[in-house]
Amino acid sequence: SGHDELAHFSYIRTLATEGRLPVLPDLEAWRSQLQGGQPPPTDEIPGELYTYCRFVLDWYCEPDNVQWREHPPRIVTVPGYGYFPSGYQYVANHPPLYYVLMTPVYLLSRGASVEVQQYLLRLAVIPFGLLTVYAAFRTTRLLFPSDWFMVITVPAFVAFQPQISYEAAMVNNDIVAIAIFSLLIWGLMAGMKRGFPVRICLLLGATLGAGLLVKSTTATIAPVIGLAMLWTLGLRDWRRLITRGVLVGAPAAVMAAPWYVYLYRTYGDLSGLQRVAELQYWNAPMGSFWQLLTDPDFVIGRFRESWGEYGWRIIHFRDDLLIAIAVPMIAGLIGLAIYAVARWRGVALWSIGPADDPAGWQGRALWILVLACAVAYLAVIQFGTQFALAQARYFFPVVNAAAILLMLGLRTLLPWRWRPAGQGLVLAALIALNVYIFAAYVLPFTTTFDQPTLPWVWRD
Repeated sequence: SGHDELAHFSYIRTLATEGRLPVLPDLEAWRSQLQGGQPPPTDEIPGELYTYCRFVLDWYCEPDNVQWREHPPRIVTVPGYGYFPSGYQYVANHPPLYYVLMTPVYLLSRGASVEVQQYLLRLAVIPFGLLTVYAAFRTTRLLFPSDWFMVITVPAFVAFQPQISYEAAMVNNDIVAIAIFSLLIWGLMAGMKRGFPVRICLLLGATLGAGLLVKSTTATIAPVIGLAMLWTLGLRDWRRLITRGVLVGAPAAVMAAPWYVYLYRTYGDLSGLQRVAELQYWNAPMGSFWQLLTDPDFVIGRFRESWGEYGWRIIHFRDDLLIAIAVPMIAGLIGLAIYAVARWRGVALWSIGPADDPAGWQGRALWILVLACAVAYLAVIQFGTQFALAQARYFFPVVNAAAILLMLGLRTLLPWRWRPAGQGLVLAALIALNVYIFAAYVLPFTTTFDQPTLPWVWRD
């Protein structure tokens, strides 16, 4: 099962069958209402799913225990901390748009088993993965209209990045957020090229509003949009700058405001994360912001999660495979630095051919992509200062921006005449990587996933 699929499924069920949003339990109120060891009513993950409790973040799990199978545990006692709810819907503070979109799929499959419904809901998110790849193609085509190396390798990288395809095949809101973020990146590049006309600003605003109703991490692109507009329009034409900013901000605010008002009224903040932290007795910060920013182990951990571990951190790649992945990525970063210095100094490179656009907007747009990646990574660090589960998937919304920058770096290291062979090599390497991961890691894992503690890992 994908990460948190059962919790997302339960959210969809509550919305579809009861016509309301689930709510995280208030720990203090929940404890005060305990009656003879019986927990008060809460929005729970259905008991029929207890067989799969190992794939739930907060559910005391003994699936082979007959007693628990018939009456799943709803209370845990933590020495020194007291009672806590167990098996509750811990994603209840997530925005509702993804779950609204999935509700018709659930209702149309009500007569099927929960397993069949799970498969259908997985199928329903695949179009968002395809949309992410399409946005990668259109964004690259906009930036490098005649460069076949970029136009081929960037969408291929996004499509064959194993964790992106994994997200695009499970019951979760991450891939929807990734797709919307990818559309925002595309729109941002189009706006910078065309001077942010009214139509693009309105589309950006509506898309940003939709993104805020899917996942709150979409907010990280707001300052990037603001800086891109400032850099493109300039301060001299401040009236136009303010007008265009309002055209982006107003639709987003109107669309998202009801949800964030609901969050504040329900949880007392604009995220519900404080209540999440209170309920997760096992949680602890990963460190301070500066500690995580400068900690090489944190960086390496996020790199491992970017390519493997599959959400639950249970499929660990061998170091030799990770090194094989890291080498071309490091080469791409070196090439990107060379490209940036060459463009800044106006020096010709052996690898820069007629496909490059000398217009100033393209250089600014590439810096905006760098900024988007930096802000997304800093947001992961910030999350880690509060929660132990700061994961690389929170960086995935900028996968298209990262892919463009990485492939541009690799292209810089290739002489012009070698590009056709280079793009074929990149595509072949991505396909081979996926085949190897599937055959050497994913398939062997599926033969042992039914073990209670999920111990499977490669041993050197």
